[in-house]
Amino acid sequence: SDRVSLGLDGLHATTGDHIGHFYQTRTEWEGVLVPFLKAGLEAGDKCVYVISPNSGWRDVCDALVELGVGVDDALASGQLVVDEGKAEPEELEHALADAIADTREHFNLLRWGGEMTWSLRKMPTTERLLEWETACNVVEDAPAVFLCQYDLTQFQGSVVLDVLKTHPFCIVGNAIHHNPFYEDPELFLAELRGRGETGKAV
Repeated sequence: SDRVSLGLDGLHATTGDHIGHFYQTRTEWEGVLVPFLKAGLEAGDKCVYVISPNSGWRDVCDALVELGVGVDDALASGQLVVDEGKAEPEELEHALADAIADTREHFNLLRWGGEMTWSLRKMPTTERLLEWETACNVVEDAPAVFLCQYDLTQFQGSVVLDVLKTHPFCIVGNAIHHNPFYEDPELFLAELRGRGETGKAV
């Protein structure tokens, strides 16, 4: 089935969905991420999460273990992968392609997520981040669901508005919604490349 449980109060996505989650507290962040990963690991999905070091990943693992999830086994087997991010969208696209290939061979679904503050440390400009986000919308027939989590205390409002343009769906509270601000990827990329480099997303 293309129906994918997000682990949250009966919320479901569809294979290929690219979902934005905008939060302001660690509790909000973990409240979406922990159920998302738990549902995936228990279903036998491959889970990749991109996060900066020392950004709370250990707390997420501890929460999963308390819920009975075998985190160490999942890490050892490659079912769960933690990545610190890349400097260029192309590097992330290659990593995504490798994860999709592994998923097709060994798993039913890829759950690719990220706590997007990593991009402030790794990526040289906001445009690189937005190019990567747009790339997630043009991966053909990917057996994947994407979850991008943005801390609203860390990103400029103008960047958040652009990020909204790259996510067809958003989690707001306890519901998932079609995003009315989403734009066609090719049109948004053309607009983005017409701006020039504007610097960091902070």
